[in-house]
Amino acid sequence: MLPPLVVFWLAAPVGHADAHAELEQWAADRGYRPVAAAEAHTPVYDDSVAREIEALLEEARAVAPEAPASFQRLDRLLTAHPELPQGGWWAAERYTLEAQSRTRGAERELAAERELVQRARELEGPRATGAGIDSAGDSGISTRHEPLQITGVRPHDEVLVDGESAGAGAELGPGSHHVQLFRAQRRVWAGWVDLGSPPLLHIADPTPACSELDLSGTEYAAQGPVAAPGVRCDAWAVGHARAGEIELSFCRGDHCSAWERRDAAGAPGASADVGAVPSPVPSWVTWGALGVGAAASTLLVLWQAGAFERPTPPTEFVFTGPTAAALRF
Repeated sequence: MLPPLVVFWLAAPVGHADAHAELEQWAADRGYRPVAAAEAHTPVYDDSVAREIEALLEEARAVAPEAPASFQRLDRLLTAHPELPQGGWWAAERYTLEAQSRTRGAERELAAERELVQRARELEGPRATGAGIDSAGDSGISTRHEPLQITGVRPHDEVLVDGESAGAGAELGPGSHHVQLFRAQRRVWAGWVDLGSPPLLHIADPTPACSELDLSGTEYAAQGPVAAPGVRCDAWAVGHARAGEIELSFCRGDHCSAWERRDAAGAPGASADVGAVPSPVPSWVTWGALGVGAAASTLLVLWQAGAFERPTPPTEFVFTGPTAAALRF
């Protein structure tokens, strides 16, 4: 049996019989058989966990220093669920609330209060005066920020640290931080990391080679597809359907060849009846390509029905008063 060749579709053919045969022949000429790209696991979170954390934070706003059960439960949940996108903000709020609760105690522990405020600042930066604890708990705190260095990520990946984009020139203080990795607007990884001074962040790419996520970010160009830098798949292909033909490109890593155009009589041409029911789509077409095809078909039907014709807008009167606020009617 021929080894598999993952085919990543930028736009999939609607009719499949001849297009599938052409694809199989094209792949066989290169010693492969076409297969669909596997979907990689991406971090998702349970809404019930988020609701419990919010309830615990609300409870912690009134908790006494001698009853730390809410804070302990918050620590366990936040540590166990780094996939929560707002984890960094919640952790900062948890430390601030405990620091505030300690200021209401009979005996102040300024060292413990300062440590809690320090942890909150590491995650969210300094708060405005009056929004955190009093000046006694806030005194003597110095958070140094240094340029963050990131390794192990792909050139087009985006890294968020404590909910903020950590691009070139970002500065960060030492301590525990919540990190998220995004690729093509899709979250790839999330976790808690402890950074020192200077802050060095290394993220090992968790993407399985030749998965749909590995090939995400590939774009169409007239001469041939442009793969996103860092693709780990040794050999794969890109497909793109157009009127009466399919375009195919053979790729190795993040380098792809020029388009090769093959006849696909089974795919509808420019004059195809958009109301016709398409035949079942083959198993080698990924869900992403299906979404592109469905969206294109829907837009064409709406355009023919006149859904995009804009009526003449009604006359609008604007009165601007002395406060520069406009009243529209």
